This record gives sequence, structure tokens and C-alpha cells, in this order.
Amino acid sequence: AIMWGINNKMQTPYSYAFDFSVQRELRGSVTVEANYIGRLGRHLLEQLDLAQPVNFVDPKGGGDYYTAAAKLGKMSDERGGAHDTATLSSITETIPYVENVFGYMANQGHGDSATQNVYYWFSKYRYNWGATTSLDVLDYWNNSPQFWQNQFSSLYAWSSIGTSSYNALQLVARHPMSHGLSVDFNYTFSKSLDMGSAAERSNYVSSDSFGGTSAIQNTWKPKLNKGLSDFDTKHLFSLDWVYNLPVGRGKQFLGNSSRLVDAVLGQWNFSGLSRWSSGLPFSVVEPGYTTDWELNGYAVQTSKVSIKKHIRNGLPQIFSGDSADTINNGVYSGGPLRLPYAGEAGQRNKYRGDGYFDVDSTLGKTWMLPDNMKLKFAAEVYNIGNNVRMDDSPLNLNMQLTSSTLGYYGGTLTTYRRMQFGLRLDF
Repeated sequence: AIMWGINNKMQTPYSYAFDFSVQRELRGSVTVEANYIGRLGRHLLEQLDLAQPVNFVDPKGGGDYYTAAAKLGKMSDERGGAHDTATLSSITETIPYVENVFGYMANQGHGDSATQNVYYWFSKYRYNWGATTSLDVLDYWNNSPQFWQNQFSSLYAWSSIGTSSYNALQLVARHPMSHGLSVDFNYTFSKSLDMGSAAERSNYVSSDSFGGTSAIQNTWKPKLNKGLSDFDTKHLFSLDWVYNLPVGRGKQFLGNSSRLVDAVLGQWNFSGLSRWSSGLPFSVVEPGYTTDWELNGYAVQTSKVSIKKHIRNGLPQIFSGDSADTINNGVYSGGPLRLPYAGEAGQRNKYRGDGYFDVDSTLGKTWMLPDNMKLKFAAEVYNIGNNVRMDDSPLNLNMQLTSSTLGYYGGTLTTYRRMQFGLRLDF
């Protein structure tokens, strides 16, 4: 069964908040300020799989399951995932843990030693269904489960084990309305870390179409999940302005114009808002289930992986050049990205997507009418540059290793350029 529950030893989550600010006024009433903002979360709610296969220790001194399974994974990567008869015959070394715990696998059709036969099953499922599938086959082969809970294959329970940290430097410059111009500039440099970013109302796979983001990968070592928060934004710039154009009666230009000229050319204002941010982080996930029966683990980088948006086969791709093919082909040899080994969580939120950029603006004017009535006109343009920024959320970016569409975007963060015009009468 796959079930859900709540840990009966939960504690109330809480957080510490810190801030420190320095502000200075310059000439012309311009102000600048620098702020430090910090927040530490404790006893946050995370989902543990209480029925995860155990890290069974060999009573005969052969070590633990994770160490032995990691060695089997490395052996498979070194052999390109091969598990044919010739490959099995070339495996002459024996793994004490395997020989002791899975001794019944000797002479089971694929090789002579238990190590050879167990290697066969680990290599067979490593690149599709993962090590837990191999373990399931081996554990029930002997009809005496040692690794699994008898009633559940997965039992997820909310537990107050989570931690988080947020640290940010904020720089702000403000130019108050002077000579018709008001400007605000903001920059934030920050880093947010946590063990899981999903809301408590979510289920264990809700924030990741392949699973993993909202649940702990290894119940026995939950801190392996620690990484950048799903919402971490390293850099964020914003700029807004309002400018009353110096044209019209009483202004620098056409100051003595007639009422008709002023009604057409004078008293216009131009305002806008712009934002740019670095991309949100994302993980590359395995196709199978290495450590937990229900959760796809995260990939582990072993050599350089280049991120550069480009068009490939008519579609936007996040990995530069033919890196996606290189990554997929290299999975079977362990580089540049390899699948996690049993007991590992992998590297959560290792990479960043496209980021966001947008400039919006408005050109407007107000006419005063009799009886305190006003007629307002506004011409608004959103995304002036028609900039395109891609969405690296799990729903719009394929993150699954060995998939033919690995790294392909399926949606955008920005919306195409839009213009709207309005005329409003206030009375």
C-alpha cells in the first residue's frame, strides 16, 4: 500500500527574523539605503517516507546496504550499463555484503557468484526503474523480506524536521518628485536554502511533475535534501518612474501656449515599471527510484554542464548545443551527469533557468472639465521589447534524464507585447 499520515511527535514550526538598515539622504532629497534581511525557519514540515527500504547492516560484518549498492551502481556505470553474459563473466571480484546478505542469489541463472547475479539485477534496472526495483526483486526472491515494511511500500508522514535560511542584501535609491521626476531603484542579492519548498497543503509529488521536490529523498538522512529553495532568486532588479513632461502652460516648453495647444500637447506624464531577475533553480531527475520507492532522485554532476538557451529542432532548449544528447548518452557511463547511488538524494536545484525581464510603461493626460469633472486618457504598453523568457518550472521544462526531450521548454514566463488605450470620465 501507498499511504499518508502524520508523525505523532510533530512540533510547532517557528522562525527567527533579523534585519538591519542604514539610510542616508543626499542632495536633492535623494535617499539611499542598504538593508540586511535574514530569516531562519525551524521545525518546518517535511514529508518522510516511514516505509522506505532500510539501510540493512550485514550482521556478518560486510557493511551496510547503501555502501554495497553504491558499489554496484559504480560497477554498472563503469561497464556502460552492460549486464550480458560476457560482462557478468568478467566480474571476478566479490562484494562481501552481497555474498552474505544475498547469498541465495548464487547460481541463479545469470552468473555463478551472488555478486554477479545481484549485479545483473542492479544494472538491469539502474537506468529505468532504479535500485529499489532491483531490491524488490532480490528481497522477495528469497521470500523473506529484510528491507521492506510488510504492510506499506510507502508511508508518507508530515514531520517537523525541516530547516530553512534566507539572507539578503537590499539596496534602495529613491528620487522624490522633483522637477517633475520621481524614480525608485531596488536591487536584492539573496540566497534561500531549505529541505523542501512545497506548501503544507501539498502532497508528496505536488510541486514536481516527476516527484521529489516536496518529500525527503532519504528518510534516514533527511539533510541530504538541503539545497536552494524552489523560489530562490539570486539577483532581482526593479525600477519605476513617473515623469511629468515639461511641456505646456507654465512649463519649460510651450509655457505661454494657448489653451488649445496646451490641451493637445501639454500636461502629459510618462511612467513605467521594469523588472529583471536571475532564473529560478531546477533539478535534473532520474527516470527511476533509486533510494525511495516513490520518489525520483536528483542527478549528480560529475563534469561541466553548460546552460545556454537556444533553439533546437524548432524548440527552445536549456542545455547549450547538443549537451542534452551528451548528458543522456553519458548517463550509462556516469558523466557529465550520473544517476544517484542508493542512499543518495542527488543534487537538488543545481541549475538555473531563464530568469525574468519586462518593461511596462504608460503615457497619460488629464483634462479638467467644468463642474469638477475630469477626463483621463492612458496609453499602456506591457512588455515593450516583446522579450521572451522561458519558464523552468516542472510543468514547463522537461527535467528527466534519458528523456528524448530533456531540457526542452514548454512554456514562457513572459507574455507577448500588449497595448491598451483607455478614456475615463470622472464626475
